[in-house]
Order: sequence, then structure tokens, then C-alpha cells
Amino acid sequence: MDSLCLHGGDTCDAGNPFDINSTSINSTLLLLCSYPAWVAMLILSASFIIFANSVIKHNQDLRKKINSQQWFLIQMLMHPVIVGGTVYMANITGNEWWGLLGLPFIFNFGAEPMDFTKLPPRVLLIFQLFAYVHHAGPLLACLSCFSIQNNSQFALANSLLYAHAWSLHTLGALDYMKVLRKQKFFWIYMVQALFSTAFWWSSLRKGLEEVTLSAVFPLLVGPIFQYGGRWGLYEYIRYCRGYPVAGDDKYDAFETRKQMGELTAFALGALLVFVEF
Repeated sequence: MDSLCLHGGDTCDAGNPFDINSTSINSTLLLLCSYPAWVAMLILSASFIIFANSVIKHNQDLRKKINSQQWFLIQMLMHPVIVGGTVYMANITGNEWWGLLGLPFIFNFGAEPMDFTKLPPRVLLIFQLFAYVHHAGPLLACLSCFSIQNNSQFALANSLLYAHAWSLHTLGALDYMKVLRKQKFFWIYMVQALFSTAFWWSSLRKGLEEVTLSAVFPLLVGPIFQYGGRWGLYEYIRYCRGYPVAGDDKYDAFETRKQMGELTAFALGALLVFVEF
């Protein structure tokens, strides 16, 4: 596995003036040339962020209209399948452009189902920072430098890891529609977390020729963004709410317990890589 983004993916032609052996390489241009899919995802992500902040934020009627559409509700419910499927196809085929296909759904087409005008500017800035870091996770997982390409077991494990993480959107949507109560699914969600994480670590170990920190770290980039962004987001929400405790109206037992549960599951899974049994 190549650990640098300058290798793999869509590479430059041998006759390109920015050939990697040339001493006059402009590293920035080489990156753009080597990774057009990465650049396209960056541009489209920026477009949705700009749309969310310059249009949707100031037109709540438009946001509500989009959020109430049947197709929007369906895509929210299908996030685990869409996100997990995108990561799987990118990893199994080695084609990073699959990330671009899943990106609009990851960003909810720029129409996040919440009213940002109710948040003070500083709170909104930090809130969105964590949210977009979380969104970047599965997109990074589609890049060859942050995955084990063309490895069927790791592709499946990687897709299941993100499908698990994004299944929280499905639970949240069904809870909001009063189809089910999210709180009742905590232990099912945590068992799912343990198995998906353990399978991910096990597949990582089998997929690497040598288990070293330099080989493992690139594969951790996606999960770090995915979970780090989401954990940071909810901890910030708890901070803004004054760290509510059980019995308070704003206390969410599922989300609060999930933080430590997922972190523990990920740490236990790591033992499969770094501890010989």
C-alpha cells in the first residue's frame, strides 16, 4: 500500500512536464494532476458549504420545502447504504470518482435539516467545523492513499464501518418521525459498533504486508475524521447545553453513552492489530 497521495489513483502521463522524476516539479500542481477526483470532491464540497451558508441559511422556507420532500427523507434513511456503498465501490474498484457520487448525499445537498439562524455566529462556526470534518471521513476513505485498494475484504470492512456510523442518521430520522424510539436501540447499535470495528481492524491487519505505524496511520485518517468530527460535535452540543445530566429535558442518554461506547469499541478492535494472542 502506498502511503502518500502522490501515488495511486489517477496518475499523470509519463510525458507530463510535472513527471514525478523531474526536479522542477511544483508539488501543488502535481497533486492536482495526480488526483482529479480529490480536487473535484473538494470543489463540490465547497459548493455545498457555500450554498448552505449563503442561500439555505437565509431562506428557511426553501430549507423546509427541501427537507419535507419525500426524496430527501428517503435519502436520509438510506445514508448507511449510500455512504457504505460508495466507500465499497471506490475501494474494490480503485476508482476514487465513486466518492463524488456519494458526496451530495453526505452533505444532504446543502440543506441540512436544522435552522442555523438560531445559533450564534461563533457557535455555528464551531458546529459546522465538526460537522464538515465528520462529512469528510467517508470521502477520504474513497481515496487510494487512505485505503487498501482492490482488497475485497478490506473494502467490505471499510464500507461496513461507515455504514454503521451513518446508520445513526437513519435512527435519528425514524425517531424524529416517531416510527421508533432511538433510545431503545442503544445496545443493538453498540453491538453493531463492536462487530463492525473488530472486522475493520482484522481486515486491516490481513490486508497489510507489514503492520507498522507508518502503514496503519493512513488508514486511520478517514475514521479519525469520521468519528473525531462526530464525537467533537456532540461534545460541543453538550457544552452548549450546559452538560445536561439524566433527568434534564435536554439530556440524550443514547448520544451521551454512545461517545464512550464507540471509543471503547474502536480501542478494543485495535488490539487485534497491535497485540499478539
